[in-house]
Amino acid sequence: MFKKKVTFTLCIISAIIPIVFYIYLYPRMPDFVPIHYDGDVVDRFVDKGSYEVLLISLFGWCGFVFIRLLHWLLRKVFMRSYIENLAVVHRTWNAATLLVTVGCSATSICALLAMA
Repeated sequence: MFKKKVTFTLCIISAIIPIVFYIYLYPRMPDFVPIHYDGDVVDRFVDKGSYEVLLISLFGWCGFVFIRLLHWLLRKVFMRSYIENLAVVHRTWNAATLLVTVGCSATSICALLAMA
């Protein structure tokens, strides 16, 4: 699937960073963290060990899995076009996978920083 191992490695590393960051921040977080804002006002708090906070740290993985499933689906639907443009498609999907994974991971980190 990944023609270049570097892209795959960067995706994995960027998806792991928010999880490591959550583990690092966990002892420093208050017992209840803000999870939802209505403008500038917090309107919902959850326990720092809640599954919702864990899901925020897994958002990078969600982006990675989503883009890989989308790639698989589009490859199945447009197989002929996929084969004709194989080199361009691989470069494009590798770049898209990296971009989506890094973007989702950055969003996770920003959300975790807002909680601490």
